[in-house]
Amino acid sequence: MEQTKQELLEQFAAVIRELTVLAGDIAQVETAKANAAAEKRHYLLDGYIQKEQAYILKLRGLEQHRMNLAKELGWESLTFRQILEQASLRQSELLRPLFDCLDQQLKELEQARNNSERIIHVRIHEIQTLMAQRQGSSYDNTGNVNLPPSGGAKLKDRYV
Repeated sequence: MEQTKQELLEQFAAVIRELTVLAGDIAQVETAKANAAAEKRHYLLDGYIQKEQAYILKLRGLEQHRMNLAKELGWESLTFRQILEQASLRQSELLRPLFDCLDQQLKELEQARNNSERIIHVRIHEIQTLMAQRQGSSYDNTGNVNLPPSGGAKLKDRYV
């Protein structure tokens, strides 16, 4: 029984490592998206978005595996902090650096995502303004585009 628990713990640690690497990979794609948008190389965005979607599918699978392992280890629905509080000293020594590394990688991912989102919003606004000018429309002092009633295409900042 103890051997099985040790194997589960090692699998759990391996999944945390994989999640950390994957979070870094997604952060790199977000940064590449931001750079492409900033450099007005919009033709690159679809490739980055497809890569990001593949990573997200992998992320979902890893997260499901992590949750199943946590359940088998008796840590169902616990946060990483709560796991460390309940874990033995040996388990905690193994997991703490992994959790810290994952936490750092997730913070970097969030920052990259926020930067990417900001730059893409600016580019969308620029494109809307350009379209409005070409259609004889204007925009007000707050930066909102006033399209003519015939309503040209209005770009959205979300993919369907």
